[in-house]
Amino acid sequence: MQGFLSKLAETVVQQHGTDLSRIALVFPTRRAGLFFKKELAARLQGPAWSPRIFAIQDFMVSLSESSIPDSVTLLFELFSVYRNYFPDEPFERFYPWGEVMLRDFEEIDRNLVDAEKIFTLVSDLRSIDAAFALEEDDLERFRGFWKNFFGRELSGIKSEFLHTWKNLLPIYRDFRKKLQDKGQAYEGLAYRLAAEQLRGDGKPAVEFDSVIFAGLYALSKSEEAIIEHFVDQGIGATHWDTDRYYLDDPAQEAGYFLRSSPLFREPRNWVGDDLLRQPKSFEVASIPLEVGQAKYAGDLLAGWVKEMGFLPERTAVVLPDEHLLFPVLYSIPEDFPSINVTMGYPLRLTPLYRLLESLIALVRNRRSGKEDAGSYYFRDVEQILGHPYVRLLDPEGLRDWQQRHRDKRWIRISESVLRENVPPFFSRFFKKVEGMPALFAWFREILRAVLEAMQEQEFRFHRLESEFVFHFHKQLSRLEELVRDLPVEQSLETFWTLFREVVHSARIPFTGEPLSGLQVMGFLETRVLDFDNIIVLSVNEQSLPSGGQHPSFIPFNLRKAFRLPTQEEQHAVSAYHFYRMLQRARRVVFTYNTESKGLTSGEPSRFLLQLEHELVPRSQGAISWERKVITTPIRDVHPLPVTVRKDADVLDKFQRYATAPGKRPEASARFSASALSTYIACPLRFYFRYVAGLQETEEAEENLEAATFGSVLHRALQNLYKTGKRWEAAGVRALRKRIEEQVDEALHHEFISSDQLEGKNILLRNVIVELTGRILEKDEAYAPFEILGLEEPVEGRLALDDKRTVHFHGFIDRLDRGADGVRIIDYKTGRVKLESTVDTEALFSDPAAKEQFQATLYAWMVLQGGAYDTVKAALFTLREMREGVRYLNEGEAFSSVQLNEFEERLRRLIREILDPELPFAQTDDEERCKYCPFREICNR
Repeated sequence: MQGFLSKLAETVVQQHGTDLSRIALVFPTRRAGLFFKKELAARLQGPAWSPRIFAIQDFMVSLSESSIPDSVTLLFELFSVYRNYFPDEPFERFYPWGEVMLRDFEEIDRNLVDAEKIFTLVSDLRSIDAAFALEEDDLERFRGFWKNFFGRELSGIKSEFLHTWKNLLPIYRDFRKKLQDKGQAYEGLAYRLAAEQLRGDGKPAVEFDSVIFAGLYALSKSEEAIIEHFVDQGIGATHWDTDRYYLDDPAQEAGYFLRSSPLFREPRNWVGDDLLRQPKSFEVASIPLEVGQAKYAGDLLAGWVKEMGFLPERTAVVLPDEHLLFPVLYSIPEDFPSINVTMGYPLRLTPLYRLLESLIALVRNRRSGKEDAGSYYFRDVEQILGHPYVRLLDPEGLRDWQQRHRDKRWIRISESVLRENVPPFFSRFFKKVEGMPALFAWFREILRAVLEAMQEQEFRFHRLESEFVFHFHKQLSRLEELVRDLPVEQSLETFWTLFREVVHSARIPFTGEPLSGLQVMGFLETRVLDFDNIIVLSVNEQSLPSGGQHPSFIPFNLRKAFRLPTQEEQHAVSAYHFYRMLQRARRVVFTYNTESKGLTSGEPSRFLLQLEHELVPRSQGAISWERKVITTPIRDVHPLPVTVRKDADVLDKFQRYATAPGKRPEASARFSASALSTYIACPLRFYFRYVAGLQETEEAEENLEAATFGSVLHRALQNLYKTGKRWEAAGVRALRKRIEEQVDEALHHEFISSDQLEGKNILLRNVIVELTGRILEKDEAYAPFEILGLEEPVEGRLALDDKRTVHFHGFIDRLDRGADGVRIIDYKTGRVKLESTVDTEALFSDPAAKEQFQATLYAWMVLQGGAYDTVKAALFTLREMREGVRYLNEGEAFSSVQLNEFEERLRRLIREILDPELPFAQTDDEERCKYCPFREICNR
């Protein structure tokens, strides 16, 4: 099937021969012109004069005889005008509105809208009919907007709108004049100037005998005016790339712009009928996740390349979502003949951009202290030192730093602490940086350090990543040159605002032969190009057509009244390019992501539904349609039970726990209540934690976690009560005055200084103060009592049948003696399931009884010590303060029968742990695995 550019090249040679030097062709894109040259060369038998090739933007700008500054320069120029009307507005606040304003001015001029009229403030509705020459529908929209606006009370938002609206016209005039005085223009203004120039003298400002406009669509009013002028002069010709299917059906939005264009006259040349008549195969694959689509595209290409007659250069992978570029490139088979990437990779998606963004956050959140000694938020520091490029500089030194940071629990880290604890090389990241010159120098220093580290470490992707560094350095130098003499505040925010603007549009080009091999391209780059085989990824709603409209100062009704583009027109443009891409294709595979994420619904694009329910049925069998659901194969996997045999190494470790009679064990070879509770919950978890020594990954606490919360409370109570042993009610009452002081001291010891607390931590500190006060209130009611120990160490031993002895240890939160005897009190921050009676068997089988197990174990050890004849055990659960002290065993002291039964059951548990024939096995109750830190190791 002959493609559009092939047919055009044939026509040009037939009509103009081989001397094409005075012929110009205007295409939607430069790439289209490149492909046209290839087609033209194939039809010329010998040497020939080449025609001039333009993209439509280049052609329009050349007619205007104006230069187009870059976007940053335009924003600076606009800001200098804007300040005349809003003198107090800093550049950072102007910037987002400046972008909106510039875009509105672009559209107004590109579409030849009378700025005087659109920016007029209409309070007298009677003046509308006479002053505005609009069609009836547009006039009604215009009238309706202002009628509604002034027909209601002016709110604050309306007042702000009016204030801005009144100044838009003078800003527009001044901005336009300022640029024209310098021979400059923004693109829309250049289009208007070109159209007005042709309208003024009636002569085309070009030296061509013929200008051919090929494959254009969705032309602005200025473009239409210029093309119409050339056509009327007899030197212009239009060639449309369109199809009857969407052109002749008013319900098809894809044909909207052609149907409404004054240029699309009879006879309608080159209107094809390929969509309905030419055989095609369409496949729609629904695939979970973006990377799944990329992998599927790679699999398709691997199959196609083996087909007889397959031509890579007649194949395209189209990416409406540029984020998929690298996943697609990594998925293309390595032996694929050749690939050309047309898109370029956005600098803002590179890891290096994230590093520079983190550096700005670091400086932005820096705080100055005494003598300007700065401190940094710990997450900003972690973000930088954890970046993969930074880790290249000194991996070992950074690991040491991370451990020190976890131990110290710093929230804000001073520069002096960083100097003392971070390897010297990293000091360049943490210093006071003020003003743009210092920021430019700092960024350069960082880029240089990263590049050197890549070279020294022989980084795997060094060549690609070095390109990132080079392009960032290039953009940095460009920005520095731009801002050198501009009247803007030299602040951090201004620097970052401008740097983002420069980087946002910057791309890293891929080198290659543009006319050969598989084409990997963006959606709009397909314009005028034809391929036999196409894979289109991310064909989701919100992607095709793309999502919402750009913000604008011009309300919707006024946009409609003055025929400025709205979202409807944007969708019509997307529809045209979508259908045009399919016109001459033979095989097309569409994929869409079935996963919902954010505003993306996981739904296929409406374009796919239109194909399925409208185009395919009307094709009378010419188009085959297939739907596929691509899923990750799900196997019904039953993980094998994980067990660990007690080999020689394990048994050797346990030898330390069981000693000969009379011999004291090592301090680390004693069983604790928490270790035994872990074994009761899951023997395998006990192995991981206490035998293999595996640890959970610790992260620095930003907020008081439950464990630290409890530690602060314990220490505060310990500090309060360590001043005396015997306490009367009055003495306890007097302690209330010292609560805040002792809580703050405990916070400083366990967490951070109270004067560094922020947000949630201040609230939690107040909660600890409140809870401490309530405990003292309960103690006051219980007084008199004697404190026998706070954080009291306690030990116990147990003889085994083989004459060996095992030892136990623990710390009792509080041991006291009151009118009802000796009590063991354990403070608990969480909820506790507490049975009124002690069921010994439940203590050794139910993990939910671990608090009662611990209290009973401590009671057994205390009585074994012989200092007391009887003892009670109780829990002080902070979430159930109203209940006060909650006693085990119905408030009675443990009997000898109960403790003997407990001891015998404890002996059985220890024998089980030490039994060389009994492996460490997973628990059968998977509910216990929910919060286990080792669950991934054993496939739970």
